[in-house]
Amino acid sequence: MRIGYSHAEEYDRESDYWQDIEDAQNAQIEAQKNSSKAATNGERENFINDTGILPQEGEK
Repeated sequence: MRIGYSHAEEYDRESDYWQDIEDAQNAQIEAQKNSSKAATNGERENFINDTGILPQEGEK
């Protein structure tokens, strides 16, 4: 019966752990970029679709 892990196994497990964290961070950054890009494109479309006419002060 074996107790514990070898140094190589422990290193592999830690490497996998940190790689998973890095992958998750990269995915989050990419999602934020895509979300920001979509928001910018949406604002641009709203601007283009907008009539651009604002009511004057006091006008309802």
